[in-house]
Amino acid sequence: MTYWLYRAIALLPLPIKYGLSTLAAFLLRRVFRYRAAVIDKNLQAAFPEQDTAWRNDIAGRFYQQFTDVAVEILHASRMRLDDFKHRVTVEGLDELERVSARRSQSVIVLTIHLGNWEWMMHAANAHGNLPIDPVYRRLHSKGADRFAYEVRSRFGGEPILMEKVARNVLRNRRRFRALVLVADQSPGERDNVYWTQWLNQPTAFFTGPATIAHLTDFPVMFARCRRKSRGRYHMSLIPLTQTPGQLTAEEIIEAYIREAEQAIREEPESFLWSNRRWKHRPPNQLA
Repeated sequence: MTYWLYRAIALLPLPIKYGLSTLAAFLLRRVFRYRAAVIDKNLQAAFPEQDTAWRNDIAGRFYQQFTDVAVEILHASRMRLDDFKHRVTVEGLDELERVSARRSQSVIVLTIHLGNWEWMMHAANAHGNLPIDPVYRRLHSKGADRFAYEVRSRFGGEPILMEKVARNVLRNRRRFRALVLVADQSPGERDNVYWTQWLNQPTAFFTGPATIAHLTDFPVMFARCRRKSRGRYHMSLIPLTQTPGQLTAEEIIEAYIREAEQAIREEPESFLWSNRRWKHRPPNQLA
């Protein structure tokens, strides 16, 4: 049922979707108070120097960005590559070619839930004819998971389940592609994790991206998506390391989180503050 609801909404023109988004943002914030306490707690912890008025302003803009991205992801199912090229500008493709030795070697691209991370992947494909294989975790809703898989694989990409990524990488290590991981997700209980201070809070990151980089010696880049206006974004590709074997796993993750935190601080309303990212505590803080 969820899948067909998504398909039906996707058929609507984008201006109508944005009208629904404005209504949804109002309802989520003012009526249902969707995760309002989580959002405020996260903002207060990440920006202790800011006052209540600032947090309320960022929260209001977050809700609108949150619902806009939701309808844009639905709309992605009917967009062409030219549409992504028109709506998302890209810089850093020359750097990608340089670190990948002119496309003879795949690249690991780490990103975060900032801006529109789904449009960003298709835009890289549109601007640079870049094969994109996103790594993902299954969504709780089977309908949402099916819809997301179809959108991500529309232009030849091969979405890869997190638990199958090591085998997939070894099998396809000679094929040029960008292996994309949205690496700011909260690690699972079985993941190897690295604890560090991020956004003023002890935060766990799964070390999978660094492990893959060490196994393959693929260079690592950071992808940032900045919102320019409604339905318009700018993507930047930033090299993190061209020689991962010369860094520890912790150093690779630290290079990523420094870029991620800077991007969030420059555009806080576009980050996914409703996520219960900090629900776990470091082992030395457990009772």
